[in-house]
Amino acid sequence: MINKIMSGRLGNQMFQYAAVRAYQIKYTPDEPLNLNFFSVYCEGGREEGFYNQLEQFNIAPHTVDKTPKLSPLQYILYAKYLAVCYLARYIHKKDNGLWRKAYDTKLAEKYQKHGLYLYSFGYYPFSATKARNKLFMGLYESAQYFNDIKPVIQEEFTPKHAKLDKNKDLYKIIETTNSVCVSIRRGDFLSSKFKSNHYVCTPEYFDEAIRVIKTKVENPRFVIFSDDIKWVRKNIKFPKGTVYEDGTDPVWEKLRLMYSCKHFIISNSTFSWWTQYLSRNNDKVVIAPDRWFNDNPMYEDIYEPNWTLINIDQLRRL
Repeated sequence: MINKIMSGRLGNQMFQYAAVRAYQIKYTPDEPLNLNFFSVYCEGGREEGFYNQLEQFNIAPHTVDKTPKLSPLQYILYAKYLAVCYLARYIHKKDNGLWRKAYDTKLAEKYQKHGLYLYSFGYYPFSATKARNKLFMGLYESAQYFNDIKPVIQEEFTPKHAKLDKNKDLYKIIETTNSVCVSIRRGDFLSSKFKSNHYVCTPEYFDEAIRVIKTKVENPRFVIFSDDIKWVRKNIKFPKGTVYEDGTDPVWEKLRLMYSCKHFIISNSTFSWWTQYLSRNNDKVVIAPDRWFNDNPMYEDIYEPNWTLINIDQLRRL
């Protein structure tokens, strides 16, 4: 059995599912898949998005929350790995992930031979194993894990539910214009816990992104999505004709609206990342900040080669 210990909300869950799904298709297509959400439930409540959000999409057959059945050796190696990680948190008080990536990289090949795929940051290629049961634990935030099955991922991340009638006019605008999805993440990025590291995309970033995309897209029609639409309307100036999603859509409908757009101005969030990846427009223009977090260098693999990047440091000097 392929076991994945899930973490985070929808954007994170999608990366993790896509990576193990690609492994399943490539190496063990007949082996069952089990997604374990126990860690997700511990991260927060359902109202905050910490639950099995993949259940709203047409993902492959799987079981949920079964306890992984590992061999004694696998349990020993896994326990050793967790012990070192917890100990290192105390040693590395300012944790930017560098030690974790070095540790994961050092052990990756050895652990994969035993069916343990433990890799937290960036991309490390999966390899086949003879182990009867596999355990995956990591973020896997890179399209390199699943680009080979992109059409499958796009199909499986289609919502189970029909489009909402209240959005028919918005869909029409998106489908008949050079629509530009603008994703503005605020929410927990502005909390005292996350602001210093996560708050990258300021109003100045979106001003510059709009200026740049106007040079690349003829007659762009901006469609704004945010977890704080009221603040956005008040604090960021968009061109005439801009339209706003009302902020009340369930996450599966919001995702579909966003990836239906033709071009993208994204924020540094995994949910925002998926909106452009699921787009069917082969000629899409994607604008992104040139850093994912302020003081964490571990996210270079999340960037796609065709993106246009906005220099955040340069904006801050202006």
